[in-house]
Parts: sequence; structure tokens; C-alpha cells
Amino acid sequence: MIYATVESKVYLFTGSKVTGGFCVTRKGLLEPSKLGHILTDNPVLQNYQTTEGEFIKYKGRSYCWINISENGVIQLNLHILDFLNLKIGMELLSIRSSDIAFTMGATDPLLERANNYEGEIKIY
Repeated sequence: MIYATVESKVYLFTGSKVTGGFCVTRKGLLEPSKLGHILTDNPVLQNYQTTEGEFIKYKGRSYCWINISENGVIQLNLHILDFLNLKIGMELLSIRSSDIAFTMGATDPLLERANNYEGEIKIY
């Protein structure tokens, strides 16, 4: 089993002003963390009672849930892409942002730093 598929759903939330894009986590990581209040303060999000991909604004960021396939694939529909200001075919930079989430960064300064990096960054 792929670690990401331990649960059948993941949470997406908007990235920071520096990284843009979005962050990805799951209930089993978010709920017991110091950021667990995001879910306890938003029980409709915690219990997946909103429509898949419907963002809820909370303390400066927006959060939603989406299903994850058995092989670990998440698909962002056009509504999600528009909300996150992403376009099909954009390059995103995967960053381990904390012990509870990873970020898919999308801002030009971030991507420029990656492009100027002299080491190898694998492209998937």
C-alpha cells in the first residue's frame, strides 16, 4: 500500500504567498497535530460533509478535501485549478514543508530558485 493511500481522502489547502500552489495532507496527520484545530473548528471539513473540492476559508487560508485513488493519484478538477490559480501543464515544485504536509509550489520566485539550483531536481 502506498503511504498516501492509508486514507481514501486528502486535504488540500492554499500555499503561502511565497510558495503559492497548494499543500497536501491527510486527516491522520493533521488531526493530532498542533494544527488539528483546523478540523475541529470546521467539522464539515473534518467529516467530509462538503462537496469534494469545495474550499472553506479559515484563518487566511482555504481548505478542501478530495478523493485519492488506490494507487495514490489525486485529480484536480477545473474548479480547483481556477481557485488555486493553476493552469494545466504548469510546473510545480514538490517541497516537504512540514511533518504533516507537502507543498506543490507554483510561484515564479520559487521556480526560478529551483531552475538556478546547480544540483539535480528530478522531474516527474
